[in-house]
Formats: sequence, structure tokens, C-alpha cells
Amino acid sequence: MRALLIAVAVALVVLGAGPSGATAGGAPVDPQQQKATIDQVRAQLGSNLADALAAQQQLKLSLLNNAAQQRDVQGKIAVVERKIADLDVEIARAQQREAMLALRIEAERTQLRQLARAIYVAPTSVLVILGEAQSLSDLLTRIADLNVAGSRATQVKDSLGRDLTELQVVRQKEQDALAQQVTQHVQLATQLSQLRDLQKQQEKSMAQLQAKIEQTQTEMYLLKRQSAQLAQQVADMLQQQQDAIIAAAMQSVWTQVQLWAQANSVGQIPTSPGHSTKYRFIWPEPQGQISQPFGPSHLGLEPPYGGYAHFHTGIDLVEPFGSTIYAADDGVVALVGSSTSGYGRYVVIAHSGGLDTLYGHLSTALVKVGQLVNQGQPIGLEGSTGNSTGAHLHFELRINQKPVDPAPYLPAGPPSPFNG
Repeated sequence: MRALLIAVAVALVVLGAGPSGATAGGAPVDPQQQKATIDQVRAQLGSNLADALAAQQQLKLSLLNNAAQQRDVQGKIAVVERKIADLDVEIARAQQREAMLALRIEAERTQLRQLARAIYVAPTSVLVILGEAQSLSDLLTRIADLNVAGSRATQVKDSLGRDLTELQVVRQKEQDALAQQVTQHVQLATQLSQLRDLQKQQEKSMAQLQAKIEQTQTEMYLLKRQSAQLAQQVADMLQQQQDAIIAAAMQSVWTQVQLWAQANSVGQIPTSPGHSTKYRFIWPEPQGQISQPFGPSHLGLEPPYGGYAHFHTGIDLVEPFGSTIYAADDGVVALVGSSTSGYGRYVVIAHSGGLDTLYGHLSTALVKVGQLVNQGQPIGLEGSTGNSTGAHLHFELRINQKPVDPAPYLPAGPPSPFNG
């Protein structure tokens, strides 16, 4: 690709500029205008290079987070595998004890059957035993001994039966626990596979970004030798390619959130005391001013989305630097991250029903991953980190990973402390 761009540049230079500074059509070229165009393209290329380097830094951070998640999942898999092995041993032992008890019960039953048969076949033997009594007391003792012997045999059989039943209950519980561990093992293995697939995507994006960085650096080096028209064409082409790659790099943040959600079931979060009874969300900056709404944008720093060259995926709110940012709804902190581009320092909160909110460009995050937060709880301070032209909050809502306009979920009108 790089060689092709250089070849195109050389060809267009030969075709596009004449020996006396005229164009192919013979029109003279204004040196000052050409210099201004070249300077403008150089600034654009410099901006592209800065964005690409910042996105590269974001990808490096995502790769580090991915590696940490993989280690965590692998650790959980090792724990589950040990539990499965232990349960296999316990179940085998339980089955062995059950077999031994079953043999004892059968032996007791055999003895009782033999005793009953002996009495049935030779009933006089019992009478002989009783007839040999020397006295009434001895007779009563012999009768009592016979009753005790029969009763004890029955008790032993019943006791062994109860023991067997209890062992079977314990074994069934262990088998149920084993089934749960096996299911968890499958889920963890799936998560690990998804993390590895994401790693491959991130590494591919990293390689693409590196190639664009090198191309941009080459174009900046060759800029003085190119015509202004060619330089602008090359810059525009690189800009389009880098926009797509940088958007993919930003999407990796939401991929991390999705993987976190798969590993950590949010479920139904109990409604906190004081939660709004009318609106799902409250304004995260109640005194803020909306500086940019949700939707298509003319700002070049916004990534492409939904067929638009530039699309703002949230609402920007402005208050003084360091103002407190509040959780818009009850939830669990899914991600706390920081990069030199995109969202800058950000917090992502997972809510019931597949909703996630992101709070970007923070100067400070006040929460940690896994922390439960209530609606209206401070979660960060306003800043100007990442792709930001000044202190503000980027507030973003996604439903099943798709950005949606937060306005319908917020109290009507401009930002306010209303939470009725």
C-alpha cells in the first residue's frame, strides 16, 4: 500500500505540474496559494498523525486490559477445573461407599430371610429353646432375647437403609455441583475464546494503524516535492482510512464492556432510595449547558457512524473544570479507563435492561470496576482528556451496544437537578 501511494504520488507529480510552474491545462500556479495549500495539508497530516498515535495508545491500553482479562479468566478456569477434579473424586468415593452399604444391607436382608426360613422350616427349634428354660425368669429372658435379636436385625437393616439414602442425597448434590462447574467451565472457555478473538482484531487494528502512521510520515516527508492538488488528494484518502481505523479502535472500548457484561451478570438492580419515579435517568451535570447534541456532526474529530462521515454518539455538557459528575441511574461500574484520544479518561456504568452509560473526558474517576452505584452518586470530575477542545462531559447511552439519544430518558428541558 505504501509503495502504491508513493508511485501514485510520483505519477501525479509528473502529470500534474509543468516545468514552469504551470498546471497541465497551462494555468499558472500562484506560489503563495500553493504554499498555503501545502501548509494546510501539512497541518491536516500532522493532525492525522496525532490522532493515529493517540488511537494506537488507546489500542495498546485495550490490549493490556485484554491480557489482564485473559489472565483472570484463565485463573477462574483453573479454579473450576480443580473443583471438577475434586468433585469427581468425591463422587467416586460416594459411589464406593454406597456400593459397600448396599452389600451390607443385602447381607442383613439375607440373614433375616434365613432366620425367618429356619423358623418356618423348624418351628419346634424355637420351642426347644424356650422349653430348656430352668425357671419362669429364665423363660422370660429367653423370649426377650429372641425378640431383641429380631428387633435389632430389623433396626440394623433400617439404619443401613437410611445411611444409604443420605449418601445418595449427598452424591446427588455433588453431581449437581459438578454439572454447575462444568457449565461454568464452558462459559469461561467461551469468554476466553472471545477475548482471544478480540485480541486478534486489536492486533490487526494496531498493524493497520502503524502502516497509516508510516504512510502519513512518508507523505509529510515528500510534501515539499508534491503538487498541492496531489498532496490534498493523498491527505484526504489517508484521512478516510484513518477515520475508519480510529473508529474501530474506539469501538474496542465497547467490546471490552460487552465482554465484561458476559462475565458479570448485571441482572435486575434494586431501585435505590430517592431514585426518580418519573425518569430512568437524571442529568449527570445538573447545572450544565448542552454544547453538542446527539447525532450527525460537522466536527472532524467525531468518528464516522451509521453512514455519516462524522457522528456524535452522545450529549456534551459544559460546566466549570472539575465539576462533579453524577451517575444517571443505578448500576454497576463496568469499566474505568484512560487514553490520550477518544473518550480520554472515562467511566462506563452497566444498568438493568442492557443499558450502559459512558462518562467521558473526565479529569478524575471516583469509582472502581465492580462497584455498585446509586442514581445521583458522584462518579467523576469534569475534565478535558482525550479528543477534547475544552472542559466538558461526553455523556453517552448505549442499548445492546448501539448508541442512542439519551434525551428521551432524561428529565425534559435543559439540564436541571430535577429527579421527581
